[in-house]
Formats: sequence, structure tokens, C-alpha cells
Amino acid sequence: MKHYALLLFFVFFYSIAFAQREYGSCDSTTYTLNNDTTVVVGKTKLYLLTNNTLVPLFDFTTSDTNDYIRDFDIVKPDLWYTVVGGKYIGMPSQLFKSTNRGQTWQLDTSYYTIANGANLPNNFLKCINNFQHLQGDTFVMFMSYYESGIIYSTNGGQTWTKWFDNLISHYQGMFLCNNKYYIYGFKGDAFRAWMFGFDRQLLFSSDSVGLWNSFNSMGNHPPCSTMNDTVNCVYASANLSRCATYIYFKQWIDSLCSALSTLNYDQSFIKVYPNPTNGMLHIDLLAYTPTTIVFYNSMGTKVQIVELSKTLNWVDVSAFSKGLYYFQIMHDGKICLKDKLWIN
Repeated sequence: MKHYALLLFFVFFYSIAFAQREYGSCDSTTYTLNNDTTVVVGKTKLYLLTNNTLVPLFDFTTSDTNDYIRDFDIVKPDLWYTVVGGKYIGMPSQLFKSTNRGQTWQLDTSYYTIANGANLPNNFLKCINNFQHLQGDTFVMFMSYYESGIIYSTNGGQTWTKWFDNLISHYQGMFLCNNKYYIYGFKGDAFRAWMFGFDRQLLFSSDSVGLWNSFNSMGNHPPCSTMNDTVNCVYASANLSRCATYIYFKQWIDSLCSALSTLNYDQSFIKVYPNPTNGMLHIDLLAYTPTTIVFYNSMGTKVQIVELSKTLNWVDVSAFSKGLYYFQIMHDGKICLKDKLWIN
């Protein structure tokens, strides 16, 4: 009966896959291994779920009852990672690696010899908040609390490099939406949960020439944390749990990507020019009228809505600050065109 109840518990979580785990709140999740098998990640144990049969795979239980599986990732079939750490933020954690599909695990301390890490505090590398696989052999780990930061590897975890670290922060993960990455962090004793975006080509670069706009990777205090910047930063409510905060940011990104992704839909019937522009934007409506054009800034915030017609087919964007924007052209409640707009 106990095994059956446990099976029902994990089947319930089968459709709820959290990329951010939290002790006692969302500390069970699943990871699809193939068409027949799912890895079920409990608070401290791994299971294989095949044909509705739950089989124990590995037990990460320690003598400290506050320890749990903070994160679990399958990079490729024969390379799995598990982060085991304490219940409270900032507590020590350990990184484990398996090269035989979870049968055995080895403690991985390769990141302790991090390049450019001489100035990091001792507890920084001892606390992993989240392990993330970007693509190929590129991994990132979000580290520590209050003085928090990111380290990365571009050779499959053989060597690691410090990207940046900041005070008043609690970095947790990163999303990709179109051509931008978004780094999010959780709340702390003296700061809110926030997220900021940056151009994809700036990944792992510093902000030595000021390209980031919303973040200075050479400074101690990120602007999102020390000021109320609702243009370049996204803030989550202070009363959300860590998992609820992750869901809030994830849904925000999903909505942004849905609104701003480029479509090839009836573009031959609409022409928008010049692009880039620094003043008047002309829209030729060759088929649809009336039509609405909606502008968003680079963070996905709606900045202007204009109703167009055959007699009003231009928009004055000279008041927009220089940079990247997005627009949607709508007709009869349907999206006709989504694209980018550069303001010189």
C-alpha cells in the first residue's frame, strides 16, 4: 500500500516539471528520459517510472535531514548532474555526476579550481543554486546568496570560469527568448526578486563598454536590485515562494516570446519602412483595414498603440529612445505581422 501511494504521488507530479525546486514546496519533479521512461526526482531519491511501475534508482539521502535535491539535469543520455544541498538559501551544496544513466554517481569538484576566481569568498563555490545546460558543452551554475554570481564551462564541465558576482543578489537561472537571454534571481533579506535581459551575443562578456544597459557585470550592486527600473527589469511580488517566483518569470517569458516572435504570415500584404528609422514609420496596408500596430520595448513592455487606416498609415516614433523595439500589426483580433524595429 505504501508503494502504491508513493506511485500515485509521483504520477501526480508527472505533469508538473519544475526547473526550480524548493524544500517542502516543489521538491519533486520529473524528467522525460525517452518515450517509455521518466526519471522521477523526489526530495532525496531518484526513481524510474516505466509502464506505471516505479523503481528506485539512487538515494541521495544524507545524515542532515535538511538536505534535498536542489536540481537535476540530463545533459545527454550518458551525462547526468544532480545538485544536493541544504534547505535554506546560502547553505552548502554538492555537485554529483553520473556517466551511466544514474546507476552510480561521483562527486564533481572540478569547479573548485575555477579560473579568475581568486577574489571569490570561500562559501561562494560551496553553494550551488542551480545547474543549467545551455547547449552542446556549455554549462552554467548559479552560485551562493547575497554575494551571488554565475560560473560557466564551455568544455562539458572539465574546467570552469567565473563570469561575474554581485552583492545584494540571489541568481537562480536564465531563459532564452528570441535573441535575448534573461537572468532571474530570487528575493533576499534586503532585495526583491527580479529579472533582466541582454542581447544573446553578450553571453559571458563583461560590461566594460556599457553594452548591457540594465546591468553592470563589473559592479557590486545590480541596478535592478538597487533601483526601481521597470523598463529594464522585471519584478516579482515579494510574497511569492521561490517556485512561484520561477513560474511568474517563466510565464512572463512565455508571454513575451509569443508576442514578439517573428512570423511569416501574410507579410506580402503589409510593408513597414524605413527600418531602422529615427522619425516617421510608414505602414502600407495592401489588404487589411482598419489595423492596429502595437509597439513593445526590448523588455516586452507595451509602449504605444496606434489605430491605422488607409488615410492614417504612418506613426511618429521620434520620441522613442534609440534601441531595439518590437511591433505587432493586428487586424480583426488576429496578428498579421510581428517583427523587430530599430530606432536610430
